Amino acid sequence: MNKYIFQILKPLIKKRAIDFLNDTKYIQKNEYYLRDKITKLSNSNIGKKIGAEKSNNIKDFPLTGYAFYEDFFRNPNEGDFIYPLNDYVRAMTSGTMGKPKTFLLPRKGLKSNINLTGPSLFLIGTYDGNKSTLEADDVIYTNTPEGSYFTAHVKAAHGKGGTSFGKVVPPNANSMTFQQKVDYFIDHHSEIDIAYMTVTTLLEEVYPEIGTEIPLKAFFTQDLSAGPLKERIKKITGGYPRTVFGSTESMMSNLPSLEHPGGFLFDWRVIYPEFIPEKERVEVNIVTQEAPEILTLDEVEVGKCYQFIATPFYNDMTRYVMPDIFECIDSGDDLLNSETPVFKYHSRADQLLVLHNFTRINEEEIIDAMVLADIPFVDFTIRKEMDGSREYMGLYVELSSDISESEITERLNSVLMENDKDWRDLVNFLKFVPIKVNKLAKGSVNRYLQNKDGVPRLARIDLREELFNELLKV
Repeated sequence: MNKYIFQILKPLIKKRAIDFLNDTKYIQKNEYYLRDKITKLSNSNIGKKIGAEKSNNIKDFPLTGYAFYEDFFRNPNEGDFIYPLNDYVRAMTSGTMGKPKTFLLPRKGLKSNINLTGPSLFLIGTYDGNKSTLEADDVIYTNTPEGSYFTAHVKAAHGKGGTSFGKVVPPNANSMTFQQKVDYFIDHHSEIDIAYMTVTTLLEEVYPEIGTEIPLKAFFTQDLSAGPLKERIKKITGGYPRTVFGSTESMMSNLPSLEHPGGFLFDWRVIYPEFIPEKERVEVNIVTQEAPEILTLDEVEVGKCYQFIATPFYNDMTRYVMPDIFECIDSGDDLLNSETPVFKYHSRADQLLVLHNFTRINEEEIIDAMVLADIPFVDFTIRKEMDGSREYMGLYVELSSDISESEITERLNSVLMENDKDWRDLVNFLKFVPIKVNKLAKGSVNRYLQNKDGVPRLARIDLREELFNELLKV
């Protein structure tokens, strides 16, 4: 889009892309979009199999898991899906937290999704406290997977009939490795306006090489450490991180919160989100299952955690059970003048470190503790380990500056004793400090990430055994 035309149209683009968040009738409109999805679904074999042709009330539908859709994805036939079969592309997950999965996603649905959520994402992300600084010719850097991964299909939709502003770099990204993309940013950082990468990459690979602040209009990430490390990120980039949550199953369905760095809101124009209270959470590996108590977006409560159930409007997944637990942290975002709830990622349903049934530690809690303890980490992973009858938190950490294992143990335990009642009860009752520290060799994390497909990240709780062994290789 021409930059001058963009300036003329920007007020209209803003109205469509941001003002919808102020709509007090968002629940009614969200349900209207849902009815349209169900109508389309009712004409497909997938929809008929879950009862869409018999009812337009989603409460009558079962919860679904990947196993329900797998046969349709492996052996697709015309009529199985909402869209014509020739419109679908294969998308795969990275398998960072489990085995990789292959999905079929519609090109038309991807374009519709990005045309709605894309402008909102960039206009909100580039807000400088007074206005959005987005321009039509901004250079947008992404270090994301190519090939058949969801992010590659999103980039294709951005450039072919989708959102037309911005120049996405690196060029020829499909033939570049993760490290080559990192090097591209280092070499071209002065030309880049907006960036997406992991926090670890920014703080430990990019910033030390550049050696100066890297002013950006927006720094996007899905990394959970964005919240705890927001001040460091702001010092480097000039602004707080913009946290997004997206997945192959739910597509682009969230927008960053401005009031709460590390938080996000649902774009109710593209998804019907539902929530199961954490204590009632259900198994992810299901075919179909009758739904337990389930809440809508206007029924969640601040301070409580929920398992996310996804019904995106632009693909075939319906009442899809996600492995993700979100915490509702606010009933709205004052800086966006929005009354839709704000969430932050809490944990995967099966990714909590439990010691002696006393304490349940999620990823963000351990990141917070590491930051408060002033441990100079590049990255880390923790796992439950046994020593006789005692359970320990095994901490495997790469440091940016050296301190002893005993100092790490002392600092981390002190913070957890002060801030985590369950940890304090565990230590006081069992009379031992349940931490075992193992320092990783310098460069371990970077080497590990370079060898990964998909979105490169180190799972910080219960890394799969074969990946854990790979991390330990010198």
